[in-house]
Amino acid sequence: MRGIVWRIALCCLGSIGLLGAEEPLSPPPAGVAGAGPELRAELRAKQFTTLSSEIGARLVQLPFREGAFFQAGDTLGLFDCTVQQAKLLRAKAIVDAEADKAAMLERLDQLNVSSKLELTNAKAEAAKAQAEFAIIRAELKSCQMIAPFPGQIVRLEVQEHQYVKPGQLVMEIHNPATLELTVNIPSRWLQHYHKDDRFLLRVDETGNSYPAKIVGFGARIDAVNQLVRMTGEIIGHFPELTPGMSGQVILNFSR
Repeated sequence: MRGIVWRIALCCLGSIGLLGAEEPLSPPPAGVAGAGPELRAELRAKQFTTLSSEIGARLVQLPFREGAFFQAGDTLGLFDCTVQQAKLLRAKAIVDAEADKAAMLERLDQLNVSSKLELTNAKAEAAKAQAEFAIIRAELKSCQMIAPFPGQIVRLEVQEHQYVKPGQLVMEIHNPATLELTVNIPSRWLQHYHKDDRFLLRVDETGNSYPAKIVGFGARIDAVNQLVRMTGEIIGHFPELTPGMSGQVILNFSR
């Protein structure tokens, strides 16, 4: 009877954690949904960037509004470059004049009626004029803000007919077609999970779960929290999903 009582007491003590330290958290076993701690993640576009003005000019056209979709190569912004175009015409005239001057002095040099120094200076001025022409021509390419990839306007920071300065933020864009997420997991799970392993993301906003795969892990482990960043990517295209949605990561994949 006394042995039975002791066994019951030991069982109770063990159940409330008084017989020793808590067991370390093990990775969720494959096939068991929701095992381990709740892992939260937010969706974001794999391709996203901000576009700034490269020149100081008046923004005369913004063809796309916030939320609108566009294709790679589309003009997202058009600047008034009347001044730059006039500068280009002037630079071209100087290039032609300096080139003619250099050619004339070269012919005179062949006839030994001009100095080598004059010819050298003329060629240097012609090269300088050509360089200034190239600079202005490059600036003219900045009069159009071209989409680097297909995507969507996230936010406009300026309005049409507004003067913008060089380096001023104009808009933020992203491509919602490919969505990714990052989540911090215990570093001891690294031995169990690998690149291309599958998992699920249960999105709060839709109430549905979506297939995803691991695309990589962070290069450094947080020594204090013993966590490492895991990056995942949604498999397939789901129109209802947008960047900013969040949900629970369920590491219940099978290999």
